[in-house]
Amino acid sequence: MSAPESDPGAGESVVGAGARFEGLLCFRGPARVDGTLCGEIQARGTLLIGPGARVEAQVDVDELILAGQLEGDVRVRRRTELRSTAQLRGSLRTPRLAVEEGGRMNARLEAGPPAEPAQVSVRPALPSAGRRKPGSP
Repeated sequence: MSAPESDPGAGESVVGAGARFEGLLCFRGPARVDGTLCGEIQARGTLLIGPGARVEAQVDVDELILAGQLEGDVRVRRRTELRSTAQLRGSLRTPRLAVEEGGRMNARLEAGPPAEPAQVSVRPALPSAGRRKPGSP
């Protein structure tokens, strides 16, 4: 059975159904997890966690599509989508979030664009034209 074409990461299975992976997973481009993964995920690309997957990890990806279970601290740079079968526990930091009806989240959430640091310009104080320094004529 092939995954729908609307799923980025479809066909790029990294951890297949029934498989278990522990450790650091790094990738570029799309990837899909359908098994069990414990550890850390660092990626420049889209991670799809399938409906039967269980992931316990610190996650840092460009885009996340969650249909399974994910527990951990999650940082997404572009967009997060929680499907109707998704279960998220932990923390999520993402600029954009979409949640289908039925998707569950028990997490500390920071959504929206990252706050811009305040722009502060500091200029040296200029002496006033009519002021004299003490002790000058």
